[in-house]
Amino acid sequence: MFRSWLKVTDKCEQCGLDYRFASPDDGPAFFSLCFVAPPLLAVIVWLQVSLELPTLVLFVIGLPLLGIGCVLPLRPIKGWLVASQFVNKAVEAGTEKLWAEMHEREDDSRNDKLGS
Repeated sequence: MFRSWLKVTDKCEQCGLDYRFASPDDGPAFFSLCFVAPPLLAVIVWLQVSLELPTLVLFVIGLPLLGIGCVLPLRPIKGWLVASQFVNKAVEAGTEKLWAEMHEREDDSRNDKLGS
């Protein structure tokens, strides 16, 4: 499904599903920050309250924990959003014709390059 860390490929290698319908945009970052960051922040606050760590030590522990904790789930969340868009046939209202025209032009351009 992915050709790089978060870049969705154009087509599935196994079944040929065209992934160009997928548009999760900032969704993975939103879900990661809303659902992963608060529990991690609670752990950091708990560490500070219970152990009374110096501020520098708290930053050395907390920043990597939050950074890694919010970045690692991005790919699974993006996969989930793409799958949800496929299952629910989600598109922006009124843009079906626009997307179809855009993909048709893209396919024509790709075919012209392959034919040359």
